Amino acid sequence: MCFTGRVRISSSILTFSLLAGITSLSAQVPEAPPVPDSPSLRPEAAKPEKLEAAFLPGKTYRFVNKTKVRMQLPGRGIREIAIEHQARFDSKSRGDGKEGAEVKARTERLNIEIRSGEKQYTFDSLKEEDKEKRIGKHFRASLNRWVDLTLNRDFRVVSAVEGGRAGIASPLPGMPQFGPKELQQLVALIPQGLPEDPVAPSDEWVLKGSREVGEVGALGFDITYRNAGAVVHEGHNCVQIDLSGRLSGDVALPSAGGSAFSGGRMDFQGTSLRGKIIFDPMEKTIRLSEQMISMLMELPGAPGQPPSQIPVEQTAILRLIHVIASPQL
Repeated sequence: MCFTGRVRISSSILTFSLLAGITSLSAQVPEAPPVPDSPSLRPEAAKPEKLEAAFLPGKTYRFVNKTKVRMQLPGRGIREIAIEHQARFDSKSRGDGKEGAEVKARTERLNIEIRSGEKQYTFDSLKEEDKEKRIGKHFRASLNRWVDLTLNRDFRVVSAVEGGRAGIASPLPGMPQFGPKELQQLVALIPQGLPEDPVAPSDEWVLKGSREVGEVGALGFDITYRNAGAVVHEGHNCVQIDLSGRLSGDVALPSAGGSAFSGGRMDFQGTSLRGKIIFDPMEKTIRLSEQMISMLMELPGAPGQPPSQIPVEQTAILRLIHVIASPQL
């Protein structure tokens, strides 16, 4: 059985990549899980099941989002970026009595590593010595910020109120800071790819469309999802969804910087995506979402020069650390 529907693709990682001089969407295989997912003993002839994400009231969720990007720049060697963003979400019922949830979202930890040739830049928000680095001062400007989100029954944000201490001005203007805006984008990743209709094992659904990337252009997507059936993941009865597809489109390059590329456009070619989602129907949330993207990125050449084609690999994983009863404040 095959369905069509809508999907929301977050542009947060793409935005970071563009501003850091590296472009792509996301993905990575988790770090050596102790036990691989194993088939459940539940019968394959299961009835169609609604796989619907929700923040349950009175629960605290912690997620870690890890992304790695690797690319070969002509004449500049290999460039790599690794991002690890841990966030906490405290959920309660909506004050107006409507379906959905009110969620307080905040960043608990941020780890950034950038390698370009022999140069390396790192930041770990838990290390005191990193706070005075230039890159540390940049990220500190937003780490004390939080956002109160109101979500409707479809897991869409209907209002967002930011709070917390703003901090000092960033010494690296233009680079994202993983503040309230990035927390909202992380929330959007949780239901990404889940079907609108109930599905049974072996059912497939295809999601097609385009996603605006800020004001710089749009990326088209054509992704096939398949219900691979029941699995036991880290002791929890879950449903596995396999995915594969393609991304396409072009986006504008930043106009600042004065390089030969400034103000041009960047084309994505031969972009393949594959991965899986592990969904927990009991907790109504994903426990794992993996993606891997391989692409050929085409950058405009300098005046009189042909375009440069750059192979890019990006891997990402969104993992649920735990869901627990919210502490009594």
